[in-house]
Formats: sequence, structure tokens, C-alpha cells
Amino acid sequence: MSTSTRVRTQLSRAGRPERVAGPLLMLGGIAFFAGGAVHPGDSGEGSKVSQLHEMLVDSMWYPSHALLLAAMACFAAAVLAFRRHGGLGSGMARVTDVVSVIAVIATIGMTVHLFAALGADGIADGEKTFLYHVQTWNETIVDSLWGLGIAALAAAGGLTRTFGNRITLALGLVGGLAFALASATIAFTDRFDALFPLASLIGIWAVVVGLMMSLRKARSGLAASTPDSDRAGTSN
Repeated sequence: MSTSTRVRTQLSRAGRPERVAGPLLMLGGIAFFAGGAVHPGDSGEGSKVSQLHEMLVDSMWYPSHALLLAAMACFAAAVLAFRRHGGLGSGMARVTDVVSVIAVIATIGMTVHLFAALGADGIADGEKTFLYHVQTWNETIVDSLWGLGIAALAAAGGLTRTFGNRITLALGLVGGLAFALASATIAFTDRFDALFPLASLIGIWAVVVGLMMSLRKARSGLAASTPDSDRAGTSN
């Protein structure tokens, strides 16, 4: 096997994770943005239990959380695919290892969250049921960790230019931190609820980074498929 053939083979293998991760990130970003846009709100009145009940019985509960579940599943699959990419530095590899675990757990948590509406009748009178406590800790811990994971991935990936760049870094960092803070406090105070719209930057970050990955894969594929004679003729 010639050197050029080996190079083309290596480029092709290295591009496979990006070929998967890029489209998954774009789909996840679109779903996350759409899910947040149609997420039911509450009146802001009454206890936190009554506010949760108000959202659970809203007709948009299932559509919005189905979209958010799809988004988190796409993000988890994208990070896992990207982790298979060779040549990552030790720091970036550790970040993707941790974030991939968080992403999978968050996907499971969002599945539980999706079906929380089944227990809406139990908290109709303002009683804090087992379901309410599950929802509280699910949002407070799992969702906030997911937001921090996105922020860390955006920061590390942007600085190393392996997962975006320094411009996309800002989008993912701000969106991830906003989502983390809003999720960590939503069960206790309304003070930071206004940060949820800012968290939509996660969707924009994912679409942009996914597009960058797809374009990078297309360029590497073009380079790998260019015959040696063509490259030699170009250099001459």
C-alpha cells in the first residue's frame, strides 16, 4: 500500500465519527431550540407544586418534551461518536468521556421527565408526592449537570478547535451555564427562570458546530478522493 493510499484511508476513518456527529448535532440543536420554544409556561402564581401542575396539564407538555428528549438523545449520540475520533488530546478526551456519561444519564432523565404528566392528578391539590420529588431532583441535579457538561464541551472544544472554535465557544458556554443555573433553581425560586430563553443558545451552538463538522468532513473526503496525479499536476 502506497503512502498516499494509507493517508486517504486514515482520513476516511478519521472522518467517520464527524460524518455521524455533525448531522446529529444539527438535528439535536434544532430539536432543542424547538422544544424550548413550545415548552409550556406557568402563571408564576401559587406554590411551586401548583406551578408544576399547571405545566403538566398543558397540551404542549408532551410535544415539547418529546423534542427535548430527541435533542438530548442526539447530543449524547454525537458526543459518543466524536469520542471515537482519533487524535484527541488527553484533556479533550477526558472532557468528552465525562460529558458522554452525563449526556446518557440526562437522556434517561428527560425520558422520565416526559412521562411526568401521568402523575399530574397526584399533585392537583398541592401535595408534594414522590413524583414531585423525583421531578425536583431530576431537574436540579441531572439537567443542571447536563448544562454544565455542554458548557465544558463548548469551552474545551472551542479552545482546541476540535469541537467548534472560539466563536462557538461563547454560544455553548453562555447557553450551557444559563440552562444549568435556571434548572438548578427552578424548583425553589422563579428568580432565574428568565435564563431559559438564553439557554436556547445551546441549540444555535449545536447547529453551527455540527455544520462545521460536516463541512470539515466534506473537505477531508474531497482531499482523500483526489488522485495522486491530479495533486501532482496541481503542484506543478
